[in-house]
Amino acid sequence: MLTTVPKSIRENIARAMGYLRRDEVERALVSMSEAVRQLAEVRLVRSARAELGIQIDEFLAVLVRHSVLQPLLDPGNTGKPRSITLQQGKEAALSTVLDGLAKILQTSAEQAVQQKAEDRLARKKQLISTGLDFLREGQVAKGRAFLKRIVEEFGDEDGIRLQMGQIFAAAGLFAEAAAMYEEAMTLQPREAAAYTGAVAAWMELREYEKAEAVYKAVLRTFGGHASTFGKMARMYLDWHKKHDAEEAALRALQTDPEQTDALEVMAALAKG
Repeated sequence: MLTTVPKSIRENIARAMGYLRRDEVERALVSMSEAVRQLAEVRLVRSARAELGIQIDEFLAVLVRHSVLQPLLDPGNTGKPRSITLQQGKEAALSTVLDGLAKILQTSAEQAVQQKAEDRLARKKQLISTGLDFLREGQVAKGRAFLKRIVEEFGDEDGIRLQMGQIFAAAGLFAEAAAMYEEAMTLQPREAAAYTGAVAAWMELREYEKAEAVYKAVLRTFGGHASTFGKMARMYLDWHKKHDAEEAALRALQTDPEQTDALEVMAALAKG
């Protein structure tokens, strides 16, 4: 028979009390359950067991009145929650009860997270749907406002600006699309689709200088691939900058003599 409480039991009780003070109820339950389970496996002198009993009873008295457990222990909100007590010889049963409560809280927390995610998705879909409906009805200002609200509300989500750029582009709002794509470029500099989308939007608007700036950002970020120079050559040709178009096309063909855009640009330049 032990005259002193094992260190692991004392530590788990102290840990449980600390968690409970910080309102981390699930962790408090797990720690106290472990302490009580260990207690069931040891024999202590009466004085040591009595000291532990006082600490555990104090924990349980606070626990049963915690707001997180009220729906479980006092569903009628009577102010008299179901009691949970430590009884000698029934420590294992108490450990099982505490474990069960912890699992219920864990499941509830997981369900709450899932519900929040579902609510966010539903809200996002509703804003997109309403915005597109306004656009179809010719109410461009209202449609644009609803779509922009998505970024305001969900701007912390990865990829949201890229997604909105694609939606704006599909709706024919190329200035808004370009702005979204360029924000995506800043936040996700390795996201190639953001650069591609930005160039396409600026080209739709015939904003050649802005498209050129995006291509230069592509060169800085991803390097000078033949396909990039080929597309730049086509842009310069549309911009009526024949010298720049030829230079970009030749740079593309140095790396890839079969680069399609570059060959087509060179053919167009040869025709005058």
